[in-house]
Amino acid sequence: MAHYSRLAYWDERYKNDKEPFEWYQNYQAIQKYCHEYFRPGHKILNVGAGNSTLSEQMYEDGFRDLTNIDISTVVVEQMIERTQSMPSLTWQIMDCRYMEFEDESFDAVIDKGCLDTLLTGESSEDNAKKLCSHVARILKPGGVYMCLSVGMPSERMPILGNEDFSWSVAIETLPKPASSDI
Repeated sequence: MAHYSRLAYWDERYKNDKEPFEWYQNYQAIQKYCHEYFRPGHKILNVGAGNSTLSEQMYEDGFRDLTNIDISTVVVEQMIERTQSMPSLTWQIMDCRYMEFEDESFDAVIDKGCLDTLLTGESSEDNAKKLCSHVARILKPGGVYMCLSVGMPSERMPILGNEDFSWSVAIETLPKPASSDI
């Protein structure tokens, strides 16, 4: 069984497979939601960015102020190299449970599977709460946390709907993509 919540798993995966990998959905499937909730000029954070093409496609679509974090030094170094022609895409090695950004510093946070990854390991609920607490702290008032998850709403609402977080939750169900589409 893969240990998605462990750094060693990710470093090994990215050393052995440098090809982009899309978790759950590609950008085309979520593009309309990005345009609904984000604006060009918004400062956007992509947590657990991995080697997905999401930030590159968002950049090409006009979202230029994108900060990407991942716990894996291996993938961050690969992504800095791969996106060097996109100077406003920044990459940082950072654990999403202990984000070092200032309060209210982002208009939006996008999470494509990061929460789900945290929910696979030890102390999963505590780790998920740490992620959400940091997201709530770094979002500007009125900011958006877009969380793409394969979890059922009944499984994610106890975490995302926590009254400690000053956000409202809207649930959108996306069709499951064919494996050739991601």
